[in-house]
Amino acid sequence: MSATDSADLAFGKDEVISRKELKPFTRRTDRHGLTYLAVHMSALVASGVLLYLSLGTWWVVPAMLLHAFVMTNIYTPVHDCSHGTVFRTRWLNETVYRFLSLIYIWTPLYYRYRHAMHHTYTQVRGKERDPDIILSDPHWISGYLYYATTIPYWKRQFTWLGSHALGIKEPADHYFIPDDEWPRIFREARYTWAVYAAIAAAAIYFSSWVPVIYWLLPRFIGEPFRRWNNLTEHCGLPEGPDLRANTRTTLTWKWLEAVVWNMNYHAEHHISPQVPFHALPALHEKIGDKLHHERGLINVHLRTIRYYRDFARQRESAAPRHA
Repeated sequence: MSATDSADLAFGKDEVISRKELKPFTRRTDRHGLTYLAVHMSALVASGVLLYLSLGTWWVVPAMLLHAFVMTNIYTPVHDCSHGTVFRTRWLNETVYRFLSLIYIWTPLYYRYRHAMHHTYTQVRGKERDPDIILSDPHWISGYLYYATTIPYWKRQFTWLGSHALGIKEPADHYFIPDDEWPRIFREARYTWAVYAAIAAAAIYFSSWVPVIYWLLPRFIGEPFRRWNNLTEHCGLPEGPDLRANTRTTLTWKWLEAVVWNMNYHAEHHISPQVPFHALPALHEKIGDKLHHERGLINVHLRTIRYYRDFARQRESAAPRHA
């Protein structure tokens, strides 16, 4: 690793908590993961039943939105399983990770490598740095709204799935995927497409709209909430490797914290990705005053919009004017 690489590595953990103090927070259990997963899956089934009962009525609109909201928040256990922290038992963590990734339309191995780079170089620009900087070139409200539409997200997702299934390496991926892992990446994408093709074939054979109504449609409808929530994590904060400044914890309603598996404590998560979701609130109580945190999703979004508005105006005023 070069000196430049070392300088760009995300830092901040050692400045806010010692390894000895952190250790109790990193203890994983199967109990917490199974409890949260059971509640989340039960909520998904319940919202699906409400959707079924509402078909043919105007109640289908709120029922679909509720089902979509519950489904899109499957992202958090998928994300946490990529860190191996949802369950203490490794095979359980990996099994749930792969199953939920299929529901979420995700490829687990590829995401694990990509997300690891996001944590290693959080909010650091460059050719081989954080691959997930959101709104890296914002054009005020247009870029903000475009991201929230999920168009760039789905374009990116299906580009990966398609190219990897065809055995094509995306140029931007070379620096975080080890050469010997590409065959597994390609097999993973092909396996994913095979499962989806089997579901489509069964739906066609049985003339069933079940996969569309209860999975695909709510999956696409719910994703804007996920993108909108992602905008609160790093956007509008200073770029650079200092985790105390570049990542935001958003304090919100307790019920919403439960739905998102405490991932609103995002600054604490970046300080130590080894801390399981159920320990993040306690970690916040200990070190939250040393990290960047704000209260209220709406408040955070308003501040972020003002930040990008001012950024765009400053860039326009600094641009050379031609007679």
